[in-house]
Amino acid sequence: MLPDDAPLRFHHSCTLTLKSILYIRQVARPAPASARAAGIIAFLTAHPSRGFTISELVTHLSLNIASAHATLAVLDEVGFVVRDPVHRTYRLGPALAATGFAVLEQHPAIPAAIEQAEILAGELGVEATVTAVAGRDVIFLARRGPVPRSPGVGYPGDRSPLLAPIGAVFMAWAAEKDVAAWLDRAGASGPLAAFYRSILAEARARGYTVPMPAIAAPAAIAAVKRVRADPGDEAAERHLADVLLKSEDTLLPLDGVPAAQEIVFETLAAPIFDPIGRALLSLCLTGPEHPVPVEQVLAYGRRLVQAATIATRQARGRAPGDESPFGPTA
Repeated sequence: MLPDDAPLRFHHSCTLTLKSILYIRQVARPAPASARAAGIIAFLTAHPSRGFTISELVTHLSLNIASAHATLAVLDEVGFVVRDPVHRTYRLGPALAATGFAVLEQHPAIPAAIEQAEILAGELGVEATVTAVAGRDVIFLARRGPVPRSPGVGYPGDRSPLLAPIGAVFMAWAAEKDVAAWLDRAGASGPLAAFYRSILAEARARGYTVPMPAIAAPAAIAAVKRVRADPGDEAAERHLADVLLKSEDTLLPLDGVPAAQEIVFETLAAPIFDPIGRALLSLCLTGPEHPVPVEQVLAYGRRLVQAATIATRQARGRAPGDESPFGPTA
């Protein structure tokens, strides 16, 4: 048995003690308290219209009540949450407003994207939204313009699991390992996985994806709402994956579709890149509830890509690779 400080020698004269290895392993593991705090803040962010009692948070987030009480006490002390003494409910605290302002300053792509969403909404008379990848989720950041009669998403803070076909616009420019994890999380394999990969390739060439109404069908919306209500419920995510696997035509390949053919589409989504070439945000247009010619969809797509390009450049971002329709940015 080696003592804690026994050196382990590697090539190039590198020396690492057993104690150091144990420390690194401990640091690399998820910290339960941090996970609880992040989960509570994310949940309250996704439900800004009401407060939640500690019992409700414990139920929704699958927490231990003693651990939840300790975590909320710390969050309350630093102002990240506030407790209503009468109703005994918790809401987001004002200290997070400063965090939000700092985020906008550190990620200029967000205000740039929202500005472009406002321009698109006014110009085209449709709803324009902004989303982002948040860990293993896609988070809804902002909406501008008229709200459709049957919106597929809720309000800022709502999250959906990043599993195929959700978040295809982000995966089109992602690393292969991330694409594989995206497909695997959804249980997509064989012909379906090949189809999704072909959609990602077309998105890279065209500059945007075309999610279809099936991705926002009543069964899919209900499954997403179940995941949002109980983020800790693995069965809820599995149910969502199953619903999406059974849905047909969730993403549309436009190659080869006649320009005069009419289609109903859910959204068009184009990426906004950060300075290191990651698809940080997505700028989206919500489709009308009636069929439109494919040539009009293509026109919307070109305008959307133009707006995403402007936001990318304003944020000093750059598109990865020469295959991107954006090209190098200033």
